[in-house]
Amino acid sequence: AVTEVDALFQPLAGYSLIAELAGEYGQERFHLTEIAQPALFALQVGVTRMLASQGVVPQAVMGHSVGEVAAAWACGALTLGDATRVIYHRSRLQGLTAGSGQMSAVGLSGSDAASLLQELGLDDVVVAGENSFKGSTVAGSVSGLERLEQVLVERQVFVRRLALDYAFHSPAMNVIAEQVVEALRDIAPRASQIPMYSTVTGGLLDGERLDAEYWWQNIRFPVLFQSASEPLGEEGYNVFLEVGP
Repeated sequence: AVTEVDALFQPLAGYSLIAELAGEYGQERFHLTEIAQPALFALQVGVTRMLASQGVVPQAVMGHSVGEVAAAWACGALTLGDATRVIYHRSRLQGLTAGSGQMSAVGLSGSDAASLLQELGLDDVVVAGENSFKGSTVAGSVSGLERLEQVLVERQVFVRRLALDYAFHSPAMNVIAEQVVEALRDIAPRASQIPMYSTVTGGLLDGERLDAEYWWQNIRFPVLFQSASEPLGEEGYNVFLEVGP
């Protein structure tokens, strides 16, 4: 599976993803989002294929941020070629935003984190992901994150700065909006073969809507993981499998 992805990826990127995964270009490159995202995607495709060969196939899929690209392929909405193009351009363009902010994980729900940001008047920090009723991610300026972290420590609430030099899912991404849409204009999404629950919209979404504009929204807006997962539980799904390295 990784060989198949690499054959599609190399003409776009000019380097081998297999060689990257093997560490042939050096071991310290995975902090770069333009390297990490395609590597994650290739592994997710490979693990999904391996599980299918063992008879473990999904009845529905969802993805967290970058994971939505593999989810879009797994549900049949994107061909492997189109999904590879999405991951290449998504990661390449997001890589241009390095140094524009950082991110922190906090032990609050997305709504509680938003309320705290409003209470503190931190206009340069936003909720970047609502992960669960007790976990969210925030993104913004270093000074804003430092102020938020100080308050959370004082209130004995979990907080941890992430090892990222990016402010994903925040206004810091606005500078690449036109480039993302233009680069992905020619992808051809189609109806999903199995349900995909979107963490952009927070619910079930038709595969035909996973066009260039959708992938821009996937980069810019908060990851609504909790909102997307709750209806899955309500529908009766009770076995969840995380596909990652």
